[in-house]
Amino acid sequence: MPISGSNDVVDRASPCKRSMAIREQGTQEDDIADSSLGQVHAEPRQGSNYPPSPSTASSQNPASETSTSRPSSQENLTPSTPEKTTWPGRLKLALGLSRAPSEPSTNTPESTLEYPAPEVIRSVDEYDRGYGKAAAFEDCDPNFLIYRKFGWLHNRVLLHLQDELQELEQKLESFDKWEVSNGDPRKLVHRRIDDNSKHSPRKAILKEVNEKLEEYDGVLFRLQQKQAIKKPTKRNQNSMYRLINASRSIGSEEATWIRQRDDLAALAFDAEHGWFNAFLEDTLRMLSSKVTLAIFRTREQRVKTGDQTSLSLISPERLDILLRVVLTILAVLIMLVPILILFELQPSDPSQTKPRARYQLLTVFVFTLVFSASCSIFTKARRQEVFGATAAYCAATAVNRPNEIESKLFIGAL
Repeated sequence: MPISGSNDVVDRASPCKRSMAIREQGTQEDDIADSSLGQVHAEPRQGSNYPPSPSTASSQNPASETSTSRPSSQENLTPSTPEKTTWPGRLKLALGLSRAPSEPSTNTPESTLEYPAPEVIRSVDEYDRGYGKAAAFEDCDPNFLIYRKFGWLHNRVLLHLQDELQELEQKLESFDKWEVSNGDPRKLVHRRIDDNSKHSPRKAILKEVNEKLEEYDGVLFRLQQKQAIKKPTKRNQNSMYRLINASRSIGSEEATWIRQRDDLAALAFDAEHGWFNAFLEDTLRMLSSKVTLAIFRTREQRVKTGDQTSLSLISPERLDILLRVVLTILAVLIMLVPILILFELQPSDPSQTKPRARYQLLTVFVFTLVFSASCSIFTKARRQEVFGATAAYCAATAVNRPNEIESKLFIGAL
């Protein structure tokens, strides 16, 4: 009896325990789904509606539900099939936490790789003879961007517009005088009365004046901007002239524009040491043209020039590095050489003080002149800046010249 009674108690209590276990499983599933939603921030997919159903949740295995409710990278890439049937899987699909098997994944390693863009450089040999080849020549180097300003045409148009404005001005002044003597003087004081009158042409004249002024100002300011553009150097002009004639890309009658130097405009940026760059380039070519091209020509320039023997380009950036090295050495020499000379000219006895002082002053004068000329030639310093730098250099050099007292002290110490 005791044994059968204990079994009876267990059998009666087992349904309650089973119902409590089912409730605890549902609570755990809700907590897991909430934690997964808090960890992954994603926007819900539009067009999909899968609400969770309690009946489906109670019929699933707790272990399988717990494994499917946790988002992972493997599920995002290759989701499993039970996600379509279980409510946690359908919830993840609805909220965008996983992807359907039919949709291709975009989180593949191939989509995150970055490939360098292939470089395309066209040679001038690829263009046929004509204006296209001439444009390819100009595109090879910024110094070849040379065009006409058409200053005469601009001036001609401005003169015509100016005369038309003068005519309108006289017409407006004469009408104002007629209004004072024969018309209504109030129209000159009250604009509204003049606008409301039917027989007053003043408003039409002013409208025409405004249109002419806009046209005149446009041409005037364009001419001002073009006049500010500097002329090309003779070297660049001759190079472009030889390229056009050698390639016969433009007819002889149509290529006369390149010879009108006073009307040409160079669009390239004016280098700080333009003439010295040209002098240095010519010197290097005279020493060894092949070595110069091998060192100072880039791969892009070699590809662009192609088989054109008359077109040999040099990289201005590489040439500018050599120029800076030369100017640095020159600046050091200008600063140190006079100091060494002044120390060598120090008198060894009092009888040499006066003659040596003359040579010292001459040394200061010569090197100060060289420094001032270097600042004016090799830099774009303004006049006041050149004067200030020259004064500072002269003062610094003169300090190193020993005076008479210092010479006597130096000789006494010996």
